[in-house]
Amino acid sequence: MGLLLGGRKATGAEAKAREEKARRTSKARNSAKRQLDYIGYDAMYKNGIAQVEEGLFSQTVEFSDISYQSARRDAQENIFSVLSSLYNYFNADTSVQLSIANTPIPADVIGSKRFFRHVADVDDGLVDEYNRILNDKLREGVSNLERHRYLTYMVGADDVDAATPKLARIRADVCQTLARIRCDARPVDGEERLRAMDSIVRPKKRFEFSWDKLSQFRGLRTKNLIAPNLMDFAPEGRADCFESDGVFGSVLAIRDFGSMLEDYYLANIIDLPIPLVVTLHIQPIAQSDALAMVKRQLDWMDKEIIDEQMAAVKKGYDYSILPPELRYSKEEAEELLDFLRNKNERLFVYTGLVYTYADSLEELDRQVEQVVSVAQGNSLGIVGLDYRQKHALNSMLPLGRNHVNVSRHLTTGQIAMQMPFASQELNQEGGGYYGQSKQSGNLVICNRKRLASPMGFVCGKPGSGKSFSVKREILNTVLAFPEDEVVIFDPAGEYSTLVGSCSGQNIRLAPDSDTSMNPFDLTDVEGKADAAQMAFKIDAFLALSSAMMAEGAEGLPEADKSIITRCVEAAYAQAGDRIPTLEDFYRVLVEQPEREARDIALRYERFVKGALSFFNRQSNVAFKNRVTNVDLHDLSSNMRVFGMLTALEAVRNRMYENFERGVTTWLYIDEVQSLFGHPAIIEYFSKFWAEGRKFNLICTGITQNSTYMLTHESARNMVLNSDFCLLHKQSALDRKSWVDLLTLSDTEAGYIDDSIKAGEGLLVAGGVRVPIMDDFPKGALYDLFNTKPDEIAELKRKAVFEANRRASSGSRDADGEESPER
Repeated sequence: MGLLLGGRKATGAEAKAREEKARRTSKARNSAKRQLDYIGYDAMYKNGIAQVEEGLFSQTVEFSDISYQSARRDAQENIFSVLSSLYNYFNADTSVQLSIANTPIPADVIGSKRFFRHVADVDDGLVDEYNRILNDKLREGVSNLERHRYLTYMVGADDVDAATPKLARIRADVCQTLARIRCDARPVDGEERLRAMDSIVRPKKRFEFSWDKLSQFRGLRTKNLIAPNLMDFAPEGRADCFESDGVFGSVLAIRDFGSMLEDYYLANIIDLPIPLVVTLHIQPIAQSDALAMVKRQLDWMDKEIIDEQMAAVKKGYDYSILPPELRYSKEEAEELLDFLRNKNERLFVYTGLVYTYADSLEELDRQVEQVVSVAQGNSLGIVGLDYRQKHALNSMLPLGRNHVNVSRHLTTGQIAMQMPFASQELNQEGGGYYGQSKQSGNLVICNRKRLASPMGFVCGKPGSGKSFSVKREILNTVLAFPEDEVVIFDPAGEYSTLVGSCSGQNIRLAPDSDTSMNPFDLTDVEGKADAAQMAFKIDAFLALSSAMMAEGAEGLPEADKSIITRCVEAAYAQAGDRIPTLEDFYRVLVEQPEREARDIALRYERFVKGALSFFNRQSNVAFKNRVTNVDLHDLSSNMRVFGMLTALEAVRNRMYENFERGVTTWLYIDEVQSLFGHPAIIEYFSKFWAEGRKFNLICTGITQNSTYMLTHESARNMVLNSDFCLLHKQSALDRKSWVDLLTLSDTEAGYIDDSIKAGEGLLVAGGVRVPIMDDFPKGALYDLFNTKPDEIAELKRKAVFEANRRASSGSRDADGEESPER
């Protein structure tokens, strides 16, 4: 740390002065009588910048989990390369700390957490049942731990104003680098940073910090609100642990590595189902200093070799035979010099620490034994820090300052190989339930609004649990986002019960229905019918024409496109102040001189006259409910696509209005593969998909025929540009399509093969890929989500029996007691 002085490289005298001052500060902290003086920082600011010591300031970013352990080899190599570049980014004037914390969910939360609040549209009993089910599943978690990953960096500066731009520049570069591996990183503010430190110095205590408390009492500092009341660094006379407010903790040091450092070593420790924190302190060494140090080491070895050879000659031995240890050390040093010179490697001073805590010394000893045992099985030497627990605990705090002199030199690759990504977990605040992790049993909670591109797909074979998952997510959305609106395209007529339970509206499109939707309708976007609106409406009619003309792979002829474009514009122009209908469009087509226009008119005729003319009316429905289901199951296949496209236009209009009100529109399209039948429909839908993201539309395509959908380049691009994908059991052909498109590893492909149970699968959410399972208990919610024909038939028989029983009971009550003749 003596190299940091006001952000510049210190001179020799300045370095010595700084080192002496740092030593005195560290000594004063570790000999402090008050817990307040012990905690290793001077000031914490609201923006998350901490003054660690005079002239030293640090900042912390939290970064998300990504799939590494189950990823393909090329993906793992890319992650390793990015992390290497991240560590190489830091120069000798900074110090870096990587922290991975497994923090227990408070015991008073497990079993009593309120995942969803009561909302006006859903029966309170259903919400209470959902909360009870999720709390029961929360208890099933193997560890019930929340995992956080922090990267803390420290710079030298004269004051906080001088430190702020330096830290901001580093933060931007760190976040940008991590984004290359789809790892979301964000700066941690002061309160969050204090929470992280509080969970270390006062584990299992409730965090009750508030900035308001500081202004209420003069002289109160942030450390007053997180400092423990009692700390004993020799509980029961022991030197390898400490006690903090009734909780016992121990910090261990990673002392040795095996001859080969593997990428799963650290992950195996992180995956232990115990509360712990793993911290790596990394101090870069200037490249010139590193090269000089290795050269000095080689010079010393050369001298040792000469001495050995001279001694061998004097004794008459073969001077070419050297001691193995000396020979191997020379080879390693030469290899290190080559790495530093030619392979973009740098040298770092490395300190690895592991901290765990428990309610009793006996439990602590068991946990320490677990850590040591797992480490030994992975060729890691972990030792206790006797009489240094006070220094070690301060080194665990995410402040960027190392107080423990247990270090060694490692290269960039050796540090990057220590992956901070272990078994995949996904627990995003404010999200919905998607199942349990197959690896840990912990709840998988995803908030799609937090994804860069929340659009997505749900895919799986019939009977794989696909519809059950979608219905559950719809209820998640209704409960988690009470202001948002949900629209469902229902080709099978299976969502009406769920929609009814959410006080929603069922719109049935069928020849015998009074419901009508006008494809020309612009009700929700009145005043916005500009050129862009007209262009999109023309695209919609090209798609509608494709749906009914069943054109081949070549698409609509250019002449037909020109005629349709001209007639759509003419229909709006001739209608004046009213909204045109299909009949107006048909009449304009008939008036055109081209033979092609008459052919197009002939194809539209059945939608204007006769039994299929229910689209030839002004719209008499509006998406004013929070949940709307468009029931299409009474339409033929071609009519179903026509109905979907007409409804998509209505949703687009509603999307614009909701966007102006700050409301997100959620759209679920079942059998989405039907929209990839014709080139014009694909073009329209992909444009709708791309535009929707800009107007707070979250669209979900649902299909059981992935291969057919993914044969289209537009569909593949839509998947690749979407951050959400829920894959259930896939056929062999569909599984191959997903493996190729998402570059799934063999392990990930195994999560969606034919061997898995219904409800299991793989959830892809941004850079996170979580294998899920879901054994949802039977009850009112299960009946609401269920789509198994035999179970639904049984429920219907019970309902009919109950209705007949009540009718019979009512009849007896009306007639009085039965007469003897009966």
